[in-house]
Amino acid sequence: MKQLKPLFRTLLPFVMTCSLFLTVQVTAKTPIPDAAKYGYHAISARNMEAFLKFIASDELEGRNTGDRGLNIAAKFLESQYTIAGLTPVPGHDSMLQSFDVIETRTKESSSLSIRSGKQDTTFQLYGDFVILSRHSKSMSGSYPIVFAGFGYKNDADNYDDFKGLDLKGKIVIVIDSTPEWAALEEKPKGLRRKMRTLRRSKAEWAETAGAAALLHMSADMKESRIKLIKRIYARPGQMLESSLESIPQFLVNENLAKALFQNKTTLEALTSQVLDNPHAMQFALPETQIAFNLEIDAVAKTTQNVVAYLQGSDSELKHEAVVLGAHYDHVGINAEGEIYNGADDDGSGTVGILEIARAFAGNKKRPKRSLVFVSHTGEEKGLLGSKYYTSHPQVPLENTIAQLNIDMIGRNETNSVYIIGSNYLSKELHQINEAANSNVDLNLDYKYNDREDPNRFYYRSDHYNYAKHGIPVIFFFSGTHKDYHKPTDTVEKIDFLKMQKITRLVYLTAWKVANLDHDLSKDGLLLEDKNN
Repeated sequence: MKQLKPLFRTLLPFVMTCSLFLTVQVTAKTPIPDAAKYGYHAISARNMEAFLKFIASDELEGRNTGDRGLNIAAKFLESQYTIAGLTPVPGHDSMLQSFDVIETRTKESSSLSIRSGKQDTTFQLYGDFVILSRHSKSMSGSYPIVFAGFGYKNDADNYDDFKGLDLKGKIVIVIDSTPEWAALEEKPKGLRRKMRTLRRSKAEWAETAGAAALLHMSADMKESRIKLIKRIYARPGQMLESSLESIPQFLVNENLAKALFQNKTTLEALTSQVLDNPHAMQFALPETQIAFNLEIDAVAKTTQNVVAYLQGSDSELKHEAVVLGAHYDHVGINAEGEIYNGADDDGSGTVGILEIARAFAGNKKRPKRSLVFVSHTGEEKGLLGSKYYTSHPQVPLENTIAQLNIDMIGRNETNSVYIIGSNYLSKELHQINEAANSNVDLNLDYKYNDREDPNRFYYRSDHYNYAKHGIPVIFFFSGTHKDYHKPTDTVEKIDFLKMQKITRLVYLTAWKVANLDHDLSKDGLLLEDKNN
């Protein structure tokens, strides 16, 4: 903290300047509740630009979770929420909800060997295989092998590749596909994203059966593909302390697959054989073993969500809350020393939430329900901050009636915003947002609201961890762009007038939800499907 004091002294003129920008401009097209007008007009593009120039500055070093830059950002957000008049949630001494994450890195010296008879063939990491599970433990020794077809289960068709196999303590090898997908000449749209989910399911099934590790054989593992995967997986991974994976997963290419079967077959031929006779193609490889030299370094880091509270005005309803959130972390600095400033992702959402909090605090009359503003950490590492908050909520989840999430709202078409998930759990929430938009006049684009969308954006930001608990959500998003997750995502490319319109929409939606005289309906599309 002593090291941060000079920094905040230098920021004092900046904070004073921001307060001067808080001006009222009466521009609304349709009536807004009188009590909400001040906050609505106070939301300012100039304020958000001033805040973002700090949040996305080089001095914050890309805001990597658990690192110095993100910790400075946390203290800055805490100070700004405090200046605005917000407090910690009652019963908590600080806005900083601290917790530990485990950061893991797989050493590039890791290898595996195929032992067949007296012959050993060794394969190096990022040569013919990659490790998909960065959060498993180091692993060494030799293991027997079982081939389990596609490693697939489908209760509806009574299809189970693991049925009758003894997998305990063994390495399970599977084809990286499903019977349905492998039979198609043209692969379905968005297959790679779907495969990630399927691989996790296969690993869970194999782990339940007692397997020591899982190898996915993939014909898609060309040199260019391995290089692309390396760029992602060579970076350190993070997880909550409780999420350690006990079974490693590997994605292996055709060369390694051939060695496993002593060059007696190809992956294409093997796939055809399994499709023709699935249950006859599940067997042990008694003369072959796999030896591992898997080295994983792990270190604990402390990080924090920033949780600010504005108490509601109604003596009964103040015990309920609307949560508004955005993630303030990004991906740090790469091996070449380039800083990933993350101005849009998600500096834009971070300062948007801060500006909305300031707007609500500036109203003479507060909404009936309380408001909780959560700047989430660790979103880039797997939605860690929202996962932790929803496991350790500061307002009980049963009293949390909605969550509004902002992630990337500063780029692309000037007058448009993607709305995702608004009608999944509550049609009323969807309607409230559309009604609020009559004052803002944005184009509400539902392109990515399709649950079959191959981008799977609904599952990729912090709102999802709230939705998993049955809390209605809206995800406000302006889309990816050429600078997404690159060092070129910088402040000068941000459309602050667009941000102003989107944050005003979020503000009005939150105001309406927080003032409802009844419980928000839970009658959305996901619940309809569940009941049918």
